[in-house]
Amino acid sequence: MTNVGLTAEERMRSHPGWFSGVMGTASLAVAAFRLPDDAGVTETYTRGLGWLFLVLSILGLIVIVAANTLARTPWSAIWRELRSRQRGPAYAAVPGAVLLITMALEAALPNMADIPTLGWVLMGITLVVAVADLLLTLVFFSSAIANTGALEDDAVSGVWFMPQTILLLSAAAFARLSSTGIAGLDDVAAPLAVLFLGAGFLLFLFVGALVLSRLVAAPLTPASGVPAAWILMSPSAAAAVAFMAIPVVTPTLIGQPSSSVTPITSLVAGMMIGFCIWWLLVVGILTIRDGREFVTFSPASWSYVFPLAAVAVASGDLAQAWSSPLMVLVAVVMACLGAASWLIIVVISMRWVAARRWNHA
Repeated sequence: MTNVGLTAEERMRSHPGWFSGVMGTASLAVAAFRLPDDAGVTETYTRGLGWLFLVLSILGLIVIVAANTLARTPWSAIWRELRSRQRGPAYAAVPGAVLLITMALEAALPNMADIPTLGWVLMGITLVVAVADLLLTLVFFSSAIANTGALEDDAVSGVWFMPQTILLLSAAAFARLSSTGIAGLDDVAAPLAVLFLGAGFLLFLFVGALVLSRLVAAPLTPASGVPAAWILMSPSAAAAVAFMAIPVVTPTLIGQPSSSVTPITSLVAGMMIGFCIWWLLVVGILTIRDGREFVTFSPASWSYVFPLAAVAVASGDLAQAWSSPLMVLVAVVMACLGAASWLIIVVISMRWVAARRWNHA
């Protein structure tokens, strides 16, 4: 299913990679807001950076939504895209962009108990985007399973990990909202955190087994591109963020704090981060080998940013749980790498847009 009814121009304009850019920018805001206290950076500086990335992510989402609305791409074509085994999962970046902005707002306003209305609004937004992503997984995987055609060589790639990444981030968002101290919010958010953690993590294991088995028979790149290979870090990093957030829901669910939940979940989160670092070395080699692709822009190029920022957030949470200077260093390095990648992609994006405007003038 390679031709799903969109022209090359429409594909580029409606490419979900643009929403990945919002995800990456907002995740850098979360990383800045939640950078460990002993990272050697003043709080004023980190919060300033956090608000800068948060504002840019909101503006970016507005611009992208407006551009897609004005483009008036046929809904029938978008529906076929959602069911495509090559491109369908990438559309999880659309609810993902909104989710990351809400997570950045939650990180920016730690004393949310003082503004309970905002807490419930963020809860509602998180629930809507989480359900939207859940529906996307149902549409995509039911279509993929029901499809009687042979699986294309380039069908299985890193984009298959996007839907469960958003499910796992939803679990983390629900968990953190359950600890805001807003009356009644924890009774709703805590169970949802565990439910979405189960859906996202088990689906991640299933898809991971499928993708790894396909690596033996078919190449991951260049058919799907180097950016798709970077996405493989995303669900592991999101799982680490979720596992670090989950312990706060235990008093609500079992009536008392658990002495075993935090050590277990922190160990699992540490293992997820370990895999992320290993995979970063792998895709780093691929990126250096295919360096031209890194500096040749497509909307999918924004996929470089979010995984690094997500690992920075997870490492920062783990650094505080373990009181580990090593994890503080990992968080700072990953945040710097994410910010550097963001700057590079911004520059080549602007060059790409300028070149298109010049050619169309």
